[in-house]
Amino acid sequence: MRNVLIALLGIVALATPPVFGAELQLRSRCQPRGPLVTLGDVADVLAADMRQAQPLAGIELFPAPAAGQQRAVTLRELQDLLSTRQINLAEHRFSGASRVVVEGYGDAQAGPRTPLSPSIRKRAERLLSEAIVRLLQQAAPGNRPWNVEATLSDDQARAIPADGRKIAVRGGQPPWTGRQQFEVAVETAEGPSRFAVRADVSVREPVVVTAAGLSRGSVIRDADVQLASASSVSETSDAAHTLDDVVGKEATRAIPAGTVLQASMLRAPLVVRRGEVITVYSRSAGVRVRTTARARDDGGLGELIAVESISDRKKVYSARVCGIQEAEVYARAVQSTPATERVSPRLGGAGAGNERSWR
Repeated sequence: MRNVLIALLGIVALATPPVFGAELQLRSRCQPRGPLVTLGDVADVLAADMRQAQPLAGIELFPAPAAGQQRAVTLRELQDLLSTRQINLAEHRFSGASRVVVEGYGDAQAGPRTPLSPSIRKRAERLLSEAIVRLLQQAAPGNRPWNVEATLSDDQARAIPADGRKIAVRGGQPPWTGRQQFEVAVETAEGPSRFAVRADVSVREPVVVTAAGLSRGSVIRDADVQLASASSVSETSDAAHTLDDVVGKEATRAIPAGTVLQASMLRAPLVVRRGEVITVYSRSAGVRVRTTARARDDGGLGELIAVESISDRKKVYSARVCGIQEAEVYARAVQSTPATERVSPRLGGAGAGNERSWR
């Protein structure tokens, strides 16, 4: 009976979905928070649900070394310890350092490290981003202007060597943009360290900058502008990205050399000036009528301006600029009443609704 019960429990255990599914990033060095070293002391437990991560992090592994002593634990030893605690290793992914140095519990000299300075963290993240860019340039040739934003923990930032060339990176998936995961390998004083990082990868389009200063009202020519890498200039949301976007347009204000051209700085060249008598075309149902009017606004091609009647200045309407001293309006077609049934205007009274004129 006992054997049958054990077999049934084994079947239930196999049929039960995994309780945990996490990534265990081993630290290269740790300070235990109690007399017993837990998995959360030696590794960062990353899981989508904190309710899954916390039980894993609380698993007790072995007694902490005495004050002033250390114990080095390899990845293989850690996996063996977890196996003896009925943890299915196949359900979890291991990354980070290949060996963890555990400091003595209660050792004052081995207390928590001081927080990393922002400048050191920023330098480490920059070096890692450059290493990821080198990987992307090999994986997706074409000299694309990659932009990588990686975030590191304090331990990961400390592990990044000052010589960025010693950083080995692999991972990522086509099309290589968006949220990507990479595995980083570096050599530390305690030995090789591996850890996983996530980075936001994008491709920056070139932007159009002025090659020389432009005065207000200048019409932009090919020689006035050039393309520049967005990483070397301050880019804005409405920046122009091709020369065709700006050549032939007019500057709305004075623009210094080296400025990223934005849509708000440009307009179509003025072909209608305020106060000019212009030709206005009216189109409706294939019929085109021409008249003259006086422009109340300046306008470029495609812009909507106010115009007034030559004979009566109080008659003001809107027209869209279509050429030099020309604009056009689109008149609405007159809706005709169906000819099948019309009430005769000569009939009235109670019987008017029954008398109809047919045409």
